[in-house]
Amino acid sequence: MKDETTTMKATLTGKNRFDSKKLEEFFEGVRCDESKMTKLVRAFCATYLLDNKQRPLKLRPLQMQIIVKSLTYPKGDKSIHRKMAILAPRGSGKSWALSVSVVIYMFFKRFRDLIFVIAPTEDQAALIFDYVYRHFKDNKFLDSLVNNYKLHNKPFIKMKGGTMMRRAPVAPSNQGQSIRGQHPTFLVVDESPLIADRLFIDNVEPCVIANKAPFINLGTPKNKDNHMYRYLYDENYAESFERLHFTWRDAVVKGDAYAAPYNEEAMLTKMMEWGQDSIYWKTEYECAFVESISNVFNPKNLRRCFEEYALYTFDEIDNGREVGTNNTVSVDIGKSVNSTVICVWRTEKSELGNIARLLYLEEITPKTGGHDIPYQRQRIMIVADKFEASRVIIDATGIGGAIEQEIRLECLPRSIHFLPFVFTGGAKGSKSYVYRDYVSFMQQGLIKIPNPENLEAPEAKLVWKWYREHADIEYVMDATQKTEKISAPNGKHDDYCDSSVLGIHAALSMLPGQGTFTGASISKRGATAPTQGKYSRTSLVTTSRRSTKVFKRNMRGI
Repeated sequence: MKDETTTMKATLTGKNRFDSKKLEEFFEGVRCDESKMTKLVRAFCATYLLDNKQRPLKLRPLQMQIIVKSLTYPKGDKSIHRKMAILAPRGSGKSWALSVSVVIYMFFKRFRDLIFVIAPTEDQAALIFDYVYRHFKDNKFLDSLVNNYKLHNKPFIKMKGGTMMRRAPVAPSNQGQSIRGQHPTFLVVDESPLIADRLFIDNVEPCVIANKAPFINLGTPKNKDNHMYRYLYDENYAESFERLHFTWRDAVVKGDAYAAPYNEEAMLTKMMEWGQDSIYWKTEYECAFVESISNVFNPKNLRRCFEEYALYTFDEIDNGREVGTNNTVSVDIGKSVNSTVICVWRTEKSELGNIARLLYLEEITPKTGGHDIPYQRQRIMIVADKFEASRVIIDATGIGGAIEQEIRLECLPRSIHFLPFVFTGGAKGSKSYVYRDYVSFMQQGLIKIPNPENLEAPEAKLVWKWYREHADIEYVMDATQKTEKISAPNGKHDDYCDSSVLGIHAALSMLPGQGTFTGASISKRGATAPTQGKYSRTSLVTTSRRSTKVFKRNMRGI
């Protein structure tokens, strides 16, 4: 053991570090033993590499395992071709780990080797490349081993012995030509699941055959129609591929490192925000392959929202049923063949914290004025007046400025806070964001819906439609397979869902930092009116409410 340590120290810091032949001989011996490689990696990092705070680099267990496996021969046998499929969560340091593997490989294999990093896009391919560049530039001795850096237009890092590192995208735009005809001795494929399967089979897989190059595939999973899924779960690949599957739970283990990228509490919070059934959560942090489509809402969670109370009607309000305070009117404006759906939500205080209670539902179909803008505007304001709304939030996506401006002007003299909301797509888009909040609030029991089983037929019909649309709406993997989008299945609609998610966003996510309100008791049909709560807010304009007349039939429901 002492002799091994002495030899390793001499190799890394002694005169042998200039002798390419002896370095390679030493390295090839270490590659047959994972325990020796672990010692070598730890010593190399301590000697030459720095973290982003310019401290000697210390690796987490997840990173160490990736590095050691990528640099060693399977079962210590040089004749076996090293192939790896690695799943690790976003932000876990997996790409950084592979950059360390590349630097170590280039240090010991300086003579005419070719290391290639490929990815679906140029930016993604640049990530590991830039890390490697940083490692070399942060250490004067490592930097002295480099003959040339080329950072633009077919970038490369070339060692004085001839070994070269290159990067390139493999995308539909170049049909994989960047890797075709290349024969690397070490190949890293970052974000491998995002490369189109046909491009991968035709261009990437053949290039590692000639040199039996270490073939390292890295990424977070997407759907199952993918080469990474086959590498990991197809029995035909079980013998040939080393399979490493990490989740966020592995990433929070810091081991000898200074810190982990995130902690358990933060990840559990993120899970609640996004919903544990979200495609994005499952793929990016649980590293689970999913079907291309999955449901946004769990039907059991939807039914847990049901409570025994009745929706409001205008007649009941006119006869004295108090609406309470801190009410939000949310509207999904109908486009094309879609309906306009109006919801009213009351924010109440409970033992769980703030909750949102559905008070009213109305659907304006294309047959009942769905595309009559003045009629829709007047119905929205009638509902706002009836429920003494504090806020009106509408889906302003693609409706043009006319109705938005008209509703804004109607809200101003009523001291109603008007919120036009535009849905944007993608994992970080506004639609995904508000839906993740919605799912989280539902999981926490903060959303209350009248039980349709005990409602009269007109109201029950509305609530059951609300339930069906929520049960049907889906997370769908988008065309690039990078993120999810949220939409109704073909032939179905999400009008009730979009109207509700806006209401929940305004009722729970956008509550003012100060202000108090008391919960209102909910009466069953025929019971005494609920007690009016109180909510403090500051108005821009103080004025009396005015009624709005409409000359079309008072349509409610389907």
